[in-house]
Amino acid sequence: MGSRENELELLNAELEDIFEASFDEIFVTNAEGIVVKVNSMCEKNYQLAAKDIIGKHVKELEEIGIFYPSATLKVIETKEPIELLQQTRFGRYLHVRTRPIFDKNGKLTRVVSYSRDLTELTNLKQKIEEMEGQLADYKRELENPLVLEGMVSKSEQMSKLLQLVKRVAKVDSTVLVLGETGVGKSKVVRLIHELSDRKDKPFYEINCAALPEQLIESELFGYELGAFTGASSKGKKGLFELANGGTLFLDEIAELPLHLQGKLLQVLQEKRFRRIGGKEILQADVRVITATNQELEKMVEHHKFRSDLFYRLHVVPVVIAPLRERKEDILPLVYYFLDQFNERYSSNIKLSPKALDALFSYHWPGNVRELENMIERLVVTSDGYVTLEDLPFKHDVMVGKLHSHSLKEILEETEKAIIKEAYAKYKSSYKLADALGISQSAATRKVKKYIEKLE
Repeated sequence: MGSRENELELLNAELEDIFEASFDEIFVTNAEGIVVKVNSMCEKNYQLAAKDIIGKHVKELEEIGIFYPSATLKVIETKEPIELLQQTRFGRYLHVRTRPIFDKNGKLTRVVSYSRDLTELTNLKQKIEEMEGQLADYKRELENPLVLEGMVSKSEQMSKLLQLVKRVAKVDSTVLVLGETGVGKSKVVRLIHELSDRKDKPFYEINCAALPEQLIESELFGYELGAFTGASSKGKKGLFELANGGTLFLDEIAELPLHLQGKLLQVLQEKRFRRIGGKEILQADVRVITATNQELEKMVEHHKFRSDLFYRLHVVPVVIAPLRERKEDILPLVYYFLDQFNERYSSNIKLSPKALDALFSYHWPGNVRELENMIERLVVTSDGYVTLEDLPFKHDVMVGKLHSHSLKEILEETEKAIIKEAYAKYKSSYKLADALGISQSAATRKVKKYIEKLE
């Protein structure tokens, strides 16, 4: 008899070891729903000792928020196995599989639940949903941006600028387009021409900084046969002659040599000119639009630009703000260029939310031109999905933020991100305080500041 008892003890001990070694929580109740046995995984999931769980009714545990919903109650009611997702009071997510146990007469005797912690997987799913939500938000931000001649506008600054462009396009006033390199000055000039009554007439442009000084005059005004050594034997028409009836765009006007500034002023005032070496007076029915990234007023002060020409060109100034000052336009531009280059290169490149945020935060010293070139590069070199690590300026993103945020704002933004991530993990100001090494009262204040404000 003694050996039989020893054998049973060994068997019970072995079963107990197996019971405790389970990776899953094992939760057993009687037919009424009173907890009769749990393993150590149960203690871990609910942060309660076994003695505080055993003897309790599952309804009571559900009501005080230890877990919800109770799978056991549903099995007692239906007498059928069930699977469900359960949440604990500490924000853990459990996949619960519960089944009834019957005696030989078919009477319910026990209800056994096996639960596995899926919190990390659930959090991952939530992060994916959050990222998808971010993408949806970005898309909503991009709804109905104004697109004219390759110009994408969502910001108030660009909206006002385009209204001005539409007005000045209808008259022949001289326009001076001002803005940093890469903001899209040439696109604005082209748009003025396309919206004007001259849209069906010629459009010519010349970059005053791109040609040697001795060639600019001949390009603008043309020359007669034998006007100078090396001249064509047939002579040549200049841009004022070729653009007659249309628009002539003089880019980088600040680079126009001083001796030609007087000749340009004369053409603007008298609407006529002569070719180099010629005697015939030619009419110049040409609308002149100029552009520069220089401060012409300062150049006038330093006698590097004629004041009379400046005032003649400055009749209608059109100032294009740099991209960093109209951040609402960044994401519409990103998607505009992304669609363009995906179509051009038969690609389907997508951008991660973090990559989009980095593009939005960057200060874009090269403005729209830099952004366009960047998107083309990403489309050409990426394998399908652009992450933060694929961006060449990922280490400069914080520098970009420094251009538009104070140190206090940057520190607050960083703290908010830390608090949000930590609170999502711990779901308790006590645990948050312990994890971050701050007082519980400080943790509570930060949760109220960053989390509850968001909600």
